[in-house]
Amino acid sequence: MILLVGLCLAVMTFLHWVLEPLEFVITPVLQFSWIPWILLLVGVWLFAAPVNEDSL
Repeated sequence: MILLVGLCLAVMTFLHWVLEPLEFVITPVLQFSWIPWILLLVGVWLFAAPVNEDSL
């Protein structure tokens, strides 16, 4: 029984110290909150490109 309690405490410690920071990092990615920033950077990159005179 003591071994079971110790095992439960070890698993809970692992979940707390490893998975909670991972969840903190992955949550914005899964909520797609980074997509507007990527679109903004791509848009700035496209409009900041020099215009080729031959293409006009």
